[in-house]
Amino acid sequence: MQHEIEIKLIVSNDIEETLKDLSKKQDVKLINQQFDLENIYFDTPDKKLRQWDMGLRIRVNDQHIEQTIKTAGEVIGGLHQRPEYNIDINSRTPQLDLFPQQIWPKDINLDLLNEEISPLFSTNFKRQGVMMVYPDGAVVEMVLDKGVISSGDRAVTVHEVELELVKGKPELIFELAQALSQGSNVRFGVDSKAARGYMLAKDQRHEVSVLGTVKLSRDDTLETAYIKAINHGLAHWQRHIEVFIEQGNYNAIVEIRKALSLIIKANEIYSGYFHDDQLKQLTKSLFWLMEELAFIDNFRRIEQLLDNDGHKLKKLDGQANVVSLLESELSSLPNIDNLVALFNSEQHTALVSRLMQWLFFKPWQQQPLPSLEKFQTKLLRKKASSLLENDWNLIQESLPIDMDFTYQDYLAQRFNLLHNFKVGLCVGEMFEESQRQKFRAPWIDITYGIDQLLQFEPIRQLLRKEKLVDDGKTQKWLDRKEASLLHAMEQSRKQALKLTPYWRE
Repeated sequence: MQHEIEIKLIVSNDIEETLKDLSKKQDVKLINQQFDLENIYFDTPDKKLRQWDMGLRIRVNDQHIEQTIKTAGEVIGGLHQRPEYNIDINSRTPQLDLFPQQIWPKDINLDLLNEEISPLFSTNFKRQGVMMVYPDGAVVEMVLDKGVISSGDRAVTVHEVELELVKGKPELIFELAQALSQGSNVRFGVDSKAARGYMLAKDQRHEVSVLGTVKLSRDDTLETAYIKAINHGLAHWQRHIEVFIEQGNYNAIVEIRKALSLIIKANEIYSGYFHDDQLKQLTKSLFWLMEELAFIDNFRRIEQLLDNDGHKLKKLDGQANVVSLLESELSSLPNIDNLVALFNSEQHTALVSRLMQWLFFKPWQQQPLPSLEKFQTKLLRKKASSLLENDWNLIQESLPIDMDFTYQDYLAQRFNLLHNFKVGLCVGEMFEESQRQKFRAPWIDITYGIDQLLQFEPIRQLLRKEKLVDDGKTQKWLDRKEASLLHAMEQSRKQALKLTPYWRE
């Protein structure tokens, strides 16, 4: 068995010269390699192997045929770690009984399974690169793959760099990835060729999904819960970068900001147990990206107002003028090309790399602090209630039931409400889902109401900047919209404050 550790980088332009220059700058012995690879992936009609988190492949390289099975592993950003078994065979038909018996689920009839499997998709690409042998004995394989993944009449292109650690310290491949990002536009790839092939075979693509709660178990310590939270946010962030690049769907940008907020919140909740300057710099960079994507709120509000030829503005005097001004504002905001360039930029790639290394190397474990032992041994379920209770006390103080709230009051509390939701995403799985959803429902209505109030903020901005001349009618129109929303929100707020919090049940 080998334990594969590799980094995948999606390449957005020609990178051959960058690879050559980088390999020449290393103090290494170079073994050049170039060959064509044909890979055929197999599964049963009901996708048994996929259900077991296994991938079966036959690779043909000239006259050499090798069967490989990869078992369940771990993906941290673009760093892939999966146990794999490689066996030379003489035909393009898999021979499952040659793999170690212990990798299979119990009571599996391998002969029957071998009969059931059939080709699902193929990847065919030209691989060129180098094997780099360092003076200390470390070995890294750096390759560029260009080709196609196909299933039936469907196909997608492959253009990626893989850095595989054959022998040595993982720091090496992170350093190489950083060096590559300085010379070319790249981003970390979360999907293997096989994962893309499975989606292609099912004619599926990644879609925008709402950020859910961190998946936790009753036995999670504060440390394991923290790691799960950061991984959860990072995976959601990177997945929605691919959604945006493939589809240009701006809702994916909303989800990326939610994921960044979750990571920042998890760092805030748990970092009191350890102290690390590296984390401070990492958090600073996360805020940088949050700011780069902050335009999305205004973008979506303007798009909603312009939807269906400005139907929402039909009762507004001077509708045509308002629509024209809003279209001008929209055109000044970052476009798809700007955002693709951002996600492939050196600064963004460096941020993802630092977060991946934070999760992989866990530097906080090197700090001999008394609080570290508590962090690693205390169960989250003993802490989760107090985290939620602290936030709940803040909400009750900020939104007292005996007061009537205005538009500005709700805007002032928007941050506190979102803060409370993020804590719930981090630790909510410790509690019964139905009770959690019942308690959250009116608060979700309130945050939705705040978003609806803010939907008209682009028009208010036009008034404040005096780009829109108003005789008072526009402001009255805004006031009517505001009053209608506030009435519903006040009812939800007073209902919500009477509910018993789910963590007290």
